[in-house]
Order: sequence, then C-alpha cells, then structure tokens
Amino acid sequence: GNPMYNHYRCSDEKWLAVAHLQPDQYWPIFCKALGIENLQNDEKFNSIESRGKNAAELVRILDERFLTKPRDEWLEILKKEKCIATPVQRLSEVCNDPQALANNYFIDVDHPETGRLRQVGWPWDFSDTPASWRMPAPKLGAHTEEIMLEAGFGKEEIKQLKEAGAVF
Repeated sequence: GNPMYNHYRCSDEKWLAVAHLQPDQYWPIFCKALGIENLQNDEKFNSIESRGKNAAELVRILDERFLTKPRDEWLEILKKEKCIATPVQRLSEVCNDPQALANNYFIDVDHPETGRLRQVGWPWDFSDTPASWRMPAPKLGAHTEEIMLEAGFGKEEIKQLKEAGAVF
C-alpha cells in the first residue's frame, strides 16, 4: 500500500530500503531525488491514498528507476535530499558494519584452536553485567557422558553406544 516503504534492487544487484512512514511529507523530495518530478502532481500518485490505489504501477516505476544506478549512488542522492533510506546489507557487509561492530553484535575472539575469528556477539549488553566471551563453544560430544549419566545410563551402556556410533 505504500511504495515509499519498500525495498528496491539497484543496478549493481544490491538492494536498498526506503522507509517513509509520512509519505505525503516526503513525496516531493523523493520525486526530486529520483528525477521523477513529473509524477509529483500526477493524480495517480499525489497523495497517500492515490499511491495506495496505484501502488503496483508506482512500484513498477520505482523498480525501473532504481535499476538505473548502483545502490551506494542512490543512497547518496537520497541522503542529500533528506529522504529516509538504508542499504539492505549482505552478510559480508553487516559483519563489517561500523555500527554493528560498535554495538558488539559481532566480536573478534582468540579461539584456542582456530586462532583469531569473528563471531556473533550479543544483541544486548548491560552496564552492571556486561556480556563477554569467556570460552569457545563445546565440541560435539563434549558433555555426552555427563548428560547420559544424569539421564540414568550406566558407564558401560554409554561406552557401547559410543562404540556403535549412536552417540559421540
């Protein structure tokens, strides 16, 4: 219903998201940024209601328009015109995003076997109890015996299951 709150593919096969939740306010500068000023006062698109009724047609027009330039160029143009837009990042981009790193969403750790590596950090952090990386995740089967003993299996039974390849 709101083509100004959508994702669009650009000429470099990268995507961006525009997020205008007050689309009537942004419509004139959005049209200017995209070079579609001729649509600004068009009856099919000049209000949130008319853009909603004609959303499929406007999305098609915007799809075609965004395909004319690479994502980063569009983001600069939209930023210059004070439109609301952001890149839709690939995994390789988000893992190196300065804000994601500043928020510790990804952290670099010294793994005892693998060496230095980047891994997922924490979605939250607290000042009184800050999150921290203390040790690597356990290897496959690291706690098998402990858990199976707690579940009532005997040591000989666990040994047989391990030899049969049923557990690690």
